[in-house]
Amino acid sequence: MSPHHPPPLPTSRNRLLVRIALTALAGFAGLLTIVATAPVWANAPASWRLTLPGVPHPPSPFAAGFVFAVGVVLTGIGWVGMVGLTDRMGVKRGLQVVVLVGLVWTVPVLLGPPLLSNDVYSYSAQGEMITRGIDPTANGPVMLGRGEFLYPVDPVWRTAPAPYGPVSILTSEGAVRLSGHDPATAVWLFRGLATIGVIMSGVGTVLLARSLRVQPATALALGVVNPLVVIHLMGGGHNDALMMGFLLLGLAAERRNRKVLTVVLLTAAAAVKLPAALALVVVAWVWAGKGAPVRKRIASMAKVGLSSLAMLAVLCVMAGIGIGWILALRSTGKVMDTFSLMTILGYFATDLAHAVGIAPDNAELLVGPVRMLGLLGGLVAMGWCVAKADEWGVARAVGLGMLAMVLLGPVVWPWYLPAGFALLAASGVGRFRPSYIVVVASVTALVWPTSVAPVEWLLRFQRVLSFFVIVLIAGAAWAAQELATRRAAARAVDGAGPDGAPGPERAVRQADTADSGFEVAPGLR
Repeated sequence: MSPHHPPPLPTSRNRLLVRIALTALAGFAGLLTIVATAPVWANAPASWRLTLPGVPHPPSPFAAGFVFAVGVVLTGIGWVGMVGLTDRMGVKRGLQVVVLVGLVWTVPVLLGPPLLSNDVYSYSAQGEMITRGIDPTANGPVMLGRGEFLYPVDPVWRTAPAPYGPVSILTSEGAVRLSGHDPATAVWLFRGLATIGVIMSGVGTVLLARSLRVQPATALALGVVNPLVVIHLMGGGHNDALMMGFLLLGLAAERRNRKVLTVVLLTAAAAVKLPAALALVVVAWVWAGKGAPVRKRIASMAKVGLSSLAMLAVLCVMAGIGIGWILALRSTGKVMDTFSLMTILGYFATDLAHAVGIAPDNAELLVGPVRMLGLLGGLVAMGWCVAKADEWGVARAVGLGMLAMVLLGPVVWPWYLPAGFALLAASGVGRFRPSYIVVVASVTALVWPTSVAPVEWLLRFQRVLSFFVIVLIAGAAWAAQELATRRAAARAVDGAGPDGAPGPERAVRQADTADSGFEVAPGLR
């Protein structure tokens, strides 16, 4: 190139490709950081894991917290960048980019140890129990006796029956048999099952978004290829991924009026974890017809309910379990150290009762009653969502109902929330995107690696701090929404010319999009 001629300026297309590469790199670096430094459960079976030369796993307690925070921030930056990119691309190219970036991000996660949870070892023990003729929904893993399958199970759950349905139990049995009854290999297979669930979720999200005229690439990026799903569902190998996959595919089938397939898929979701049964209630309510009398709706719900119960009965027989998994849901409430608002308020109410001298010295005196109020509130919220399904749409009604039940429930873990978030993304978050992004990113960081040492003098204030974390997330979501609203209003004023035509700033943005070579699909939101 002649020295008298400066190099050509990068085109819009080249700038876009650079942004895609930076987005993929930021998320990959964040996830690699998290995985490479993640601690391994002390009782876990020996297995290969991804490491980096010279990087300890885990690092010192203080460094562990710092490294994890950096990893989550980098992943969040990459995610926000990817979501923004989908607005600049057409449907086909946008989906290609989101899928490609998602594949890059999953590589380190799939090669690392289970992240931020030991539940996968419980799945392994439950699968081994079935192979020995023991019903894991009626007995805890302790029935296996001492051995390589019981030892890795968290002591909290060794005596607890499995609160999972027959599809979860059948897949656990299959993973254990396929592993040759090797607990280390079974863990990798459970990670594979979670990956399959996430892929199903992605397909369901795209199909659902298309049918609702929502930009599929944006819905996929917001709802499935996000830090919460990648770190917790895939990284932790949770069966919630499989539930979410069946749920989203089932609701996509409902949009195409495939009623039998809808009931089968949604029943399969409920047969992984029971909360997905809400979707069956909502679709049955809607299938009665808009404006249908309550009597007709109840008849529709009865028909769907009986069909689903028949399928569940067959699946339970196939899995060799009874209905104990439904009753075992009570055991999940034994966890007290959680970011459940109702649990925290229960402790606050107990402390207040002690302070005024109207209650005996019992640290958990009012926790149970307040939790029960939360469950009742969740049921009321779900009932309201069912009643509004005709107006809101099935996907949004189910998503809001599931989120309400979790957030008002006695125990809140990050991996309980992705299904509800994915349904909201598929149905279109619209102008609430800023608050949605803040909440999803914040929830991802609610659980930290066990190698992060707690500050001893703060332990006495743990529940107060947990409450303020919840308030902080809510405040940040509100602030993000308010800021976005004000910026949009300012742009609307600055972007309009005197005759109502696009102003200079908006014209530049339109030209930039047009020059990029990526068409924007009309009618999508």
